[in-house]
Amino acid sequence: MLARLILAVAATFGFSIFSFAAAASPLKVLIIDGFNPYHDWQKTTPELTAILEGSGRFEVTVMTAPQDEKAMRQFRPDFDKFDVFVSNYNGLAWTEQTQQAFEKYIASGGGFVSVHAADNAFPQWPEYNRMIGLGGWGGRNEKSGPYVRWNDQQQRFVRDLSPGKGGAHGKRVPFLVICRDMDHPITRGLPSSFLQTDDELYSKLRGPAENMHILATAQQDPSTGGTGLHEPVLMTIHYGNGRVFHTTLGHDLTAMSGAAFQVTLLRGTEWAATGQVSDDIVDAKVLSADEAVVLVKTDAADSTEEAPAIDGEGWVTIFNGKDTTGWTQKNGTATYRIEDGVVVGKTAEGSPNSFLCTEKSYGDFELTFEVMVDPGLNSGVQIRSGTKEDTGRVYGPQVEIETAPGESGYVYGEATGRGWLSPNQDTKDAYKNDQWNRYVIRAKGDRIQTWINGTMVEDLRDAESRREGFIGLQVHGIKKGTGPYEVRWRDIRVREL
Repeated sequence: MLARLILAVAATFGFSIFSFAAAASPLKVLIIDGFNPYHDWQKTTPELTAILEGSGRFEVTVMTAPQDEKAMRQFRPDFDKFDVFVSNYNGLAWTEQTQQAFEKYIASGGGFVSVHAADNAFPQWPEYNRMIGLGGWGGRNEKSGPYVRWNDQQQRFVRDLSPGKGGAHGKRVPFLVICRDMDHPITRGLPSSFLQTDDELYSKLRGPAENMHILATAQQDPSTGGTGLHEPVLMTIHYGNGRVFHTTLGHDLTAMSGAAFQVTLLRGTEWAATGQVSDDIVDAKVLSADEAVVLVKTDAADSTEEAPAIDGEGWVTIFNGKDTTGWTQKNGTATYRIEDGVVVGKTAEGSPNSFLCTEKSYGDFELTFEVMVDPGLNSGVQIRSGTKEDTGRVYGPQVEIETAPGESGYVYGEATGRGWLSPNQDTKDAYKNDQWNRYVIRAKGDRIQTWINGTMVEDLRDAESRREGFIGLQVHGIKKGTGPYEVRWRDIRVREL
C-alpha cells in the first residue's frame, strides 16, 4: 500500500520534511539534460527542478545539451557559476574542452550529483567514470572495474572482478533501501531502512570505485529480475577537492515521487554543494520501512500535461479580425491580408522567411490559435522572439506548422544556429491536413509546452532561449518555380501568466 502525502512548500505535518536553513542564500544548481535513451528526461527534469526549488534551498538553471555534433562544439556550460551540477543526461560526448572544464570544476571543489541513468553516460571518459565510481551499459565490463556489493556474512563491501557486463535491472518494484552508514551527513537522522516506491533497481554496476563511499544498498529478488544481492544505490565519491553524490534511484516520475528519492536527493545535493546537510532529522512517517511513501505536489498545474482550457478567463484577443493593428511585418516580401476574420499569409518567390509580429512583447503566457496550411508549405509561429541588431533578422523559438506527417508542434531555434530545440520528434500526425487545427502553447520560465488538437506534442526546457519577446506568424521562403502557397490563422488569443 502506498501512503500518499500532500506536500506544499509551506506545509508541515508536525515534523519537518525539508527544513533547510531559512537564512541561507539559495544554492545555485545547474541541471543538464538533452538526451537519455529509455528515460523521459523532458518530464523528469521539470520534476527534479520542482523538488529542488520546492525545498526553498536551491535556485535551478536548466541547460539542454544539443544532439548534433556541430552544435555540440559550441556547448560550453560555465560550471563555475554554480554551486552544484545535477546530471540528467546520457547523450553525445562533450568536447574535450568542455570535459576539461568540468574536471577542473569538480577537482577545484565543485559539487556533482549523478541521477539514475546519468551513470550510463560517457563510458569512454576515464575521469567521469572516476567521478561516478560505478556505471552501467555503454560497453562497460570487467575492464571498467569491479562490481561492488555488500556481503551480509562478512558484514562489509566486497569487490568482484569476475567477467561480465556492467549494468542491469529487473522489473520496476518497490524495494527496501538499507543505510550502511548512519553517520554521514546525508544519512544522519534518517531511519536505518525505508521503502522506495516502484523504481528500477540498478544492479551489476562496475567502474573504478576509487575514493567511493557507499551509503545505502538495496536488494531485488531474482523472481522480478534482480540479482538477489545488496546493490549500491546511494554513494559519495571524492574527486580532488570536489564532492559527488551518486543516486541510482529516480527512473521516472513515479520513482521521483517517492519520499526516499526526494529526501535523499535534497540532502545529497546540499552535501555535494557545501559538504553539510542542514536537515538533520526526517520523521519515520516520511521514510517508512512499512510503506513506500509517495509525495504529491499540490502545485499540479506546473507539471500538468493537460492543455490550458481555452474557454477560461483571462484570454485576450490579439488579432481584431479586420486589420493588422498591433502587428508589424519583419523580414521578407511575403504578403499578409485579412479575409473574413482570417490572417492569410501568401508566399513570394525568392523571398526569405517573412514574419507578421506583435508590437507587444510577452514573457510567461499561454497562446492559442487555429491554423491551416497549404500542402508543400512549411510555416510556424515565433514566440518570445526578437530581431538581431546588425541585420534585423527575426530569431528565437518557433513552433512548427506543416502538413502531416511532419514536425508540427515541435520547437525550432529560428536563426539561432541551434537548429531543432526539440531533440525527439515522435508525434508526426497531431496536425490534420486540409482542416483547421487548434494549437495551444504555454511558455513559462524556461519551459515550453505545445498541444495540437488536444494532443501534447512537446514539453521541453530550454535555458538558452529568450524569456520575453514578440509573437510572429511566419510565411516560409520557397524555391524558385514553386508555389504560391498560403497559410491561414484565426482566433489568435493570449493569456499572460
